Amino acid sequence: MAVQEICPKCNVEVKSGWIASEKFISNEKTIIINEFNDETYDTYCNKCGDSLYEPARLKLISERKELFTHLESLISNVPVVSIHSPMNWDYEILELVTSQSTTGTGFISEFTSSFADIFGTQSGQYNKKLKSGETRCITQLRKQALDLGANAIIATDIDYAEVGGLKGMLMVCMSGTAIKLKNVEILGVEKSEQMNELISLNKRLLHLTKYTINEF
Repeated sequence: MAVQEICPKCNVEVKSGWIASEKFISNEKTIIINEFNDETYDTYCNKCGDSLYEPARLKLISERKELFTHLESLISNVPVVSIHSPMNWDYEILELVTSQSTTGTGFISEFTSSFADIFGTQSGQYNKKLKSGETRCITQLRKQALDLGANAIIATDIDYAEVGGLKGMLMVCMSGTAIKLKNVEILGVEKSEQMNELISLNKRLLHLTKYTINEF
């Protein structure tokens, strides 16, 4: 026997069963609708829920993109230092963070075979690829640190290795200790404010990335 319920949003009668025309939407869709609407309900029927879900989905996609872009512009403010105990820093140690980046070179063997290449074009290309790998690794470290609730990284170490044999693949590896700097003001007023904004943005982004949606 079909069980009849009432949609709390639009008061439509909802019957259980495969042939019922009105059904309740999924819990995931309900949560996303409630995330972007002032008026929230425990559930919605497909009659009202489907029309509410699409604009909520688009808002979710848009906000995640905006947060990512803003985060990308500010993330370089997270200090990454090689020393173990920066002077006058008051901090709490959180966790080890690591990152890796692999880049194709295609000319490692040629580069290393001639001392003259140190002053030539290959050297410039090689260093450019190294720098690119380093930049990606540092960004990964910073994002991992933020996800842990950290705002700085100390004791950072960097290593390089050739992988893939004759394929000429260069791997850059970094590691460091994520810390929570308690006296952020030591970095300066402007950097301190940007750091607080960065942490707030990342917290919101982490919250929104837990939702699985179709972005197309």
